[in-house]
Amino acid sequence: MKRQNITLFILFFFLLFSCTSKTTKQTPVLALEDSAAIVEEPEIPLPELEEGEVYYKNKDPFNGVVDLTGTQMVADTVIFKLGETEMLIKDNRLIMKNINAPIRVFQLPDLKFIGERGTVGNGPNEFLAYSLILSCDDDVLSYVYNKGYIYKITTDDELVFNRYKFTDKIKQFDEKQMAETKKDNFVYIENSKTGKSIFHVNFENDTAVHKEILSLALTSRMKSWVPYIGDFVVNPQRNRMAYAYKYFKIIKFMDLEAKTIRTINFEKEKFDEGTLYKLDGMDQNTTHYWGACAGKDYVYFLYSGRTPSDVWKEGQKGLHYIFVEQYDWNGNPIKKYKLDQWGRFTVDEKDQKIYLASTNHDDPFFIYNLPVIH
Repeated sequence: MKRQNITLFILFFFLLFSCTSKTTKQTPVLALEDSAAIVEEPEIPLPELEEGEVYYKNKDPFNGVVDLTGTQMVADTVIFKLGETEMLIKDNRLIMKNINAPIRVFQLPDLKFIGERGTVGNGPNEFLAYSLILSCDDDVLSYVYNKGYIYKITTDDELVFNRYKFTDKIKQFDEKQMAETKKDNFVYIENSKTGKSIFHVNFENDTAVHKEILSLALTSRMKSWVPYIGDFVVNPQRNRMAYAYKYFKIIKFMDLEAKTIRTINFEKEKFDEGTLYKLDGMDQNTTHYWGACAGKDYVYFLYSGRTPSDVWKEGQKGLHYIFVEQYDWNGNPIKKYKLDQWGRFTVDEKDQKIYLASTNHDDPFFIYNLPVIH
């Protein structure tokens, strides 16, 4: 009897130990699964920018063109005329500039018209020729450069005057391509002794300290600013800037200090004063890049590839189209798209949309679905 009791005791102890062991093994597995569900994947860092020049003459690094068809949207009841249009998207707002018109703010994705900001005119705090400025401040939808001052539009859609005094040299028509890199710091494009250059400005105790950081000249023999017209975009989170030339099929990628520069060149190795065919009639030259938009992961350039005369002739036949080239922030070509309208654009990378303001329609907004890059 004692032997039987001992055997039962050993069997009971064994079963108890087995249950305890299983419970002990399962508990941390469940805890790991729960914690994994709430932990976000870390953002993949951008590789270092490689110095140098890449030539794509007579090559297609995009492996073809993707045709995109737009959906026309009627933007509430507001009526306006396009002219030297700029558009920025931040949060769920689209901010639009048109020459000699107030700033207009729309809500996305339905393009509901929120209202106008600023007064058109040549008086104090009135807007005439102004520029929209990309902001990295969470409380600012957009900065606005106007006649020597930088204003801001808050996330509450309010316009705040005289945020920064940029310069004492007031010009009537003095639009600037500019972006904020961090608090009280901006980079911008300006005419210079070599043609055009990138400058940095830091506001110290309400005083603007300017510094030239890179000349955008392609040859020392061509010092006019006109041939170097182009589009400037900045991504402070990725420590990147890019400049795309209007009259050359060239894009420069660089860090925010312009210490490392990578040039994407679709044309030729050397440039001189004979490179452009008509210096005194620039519209007779091919228009290459005609707009740019900075996304978080990619940068987008609007591309024509034709002369303005060719665009007009095609338009008379009902042929309206323009291209969008997509690159990563190290200058690697990703995709090239053909839009079925002509105009100005911006990209909502978060919702994978291209917004184009067409110059051929009274209701100008067209929306394109941007294919997801895997």
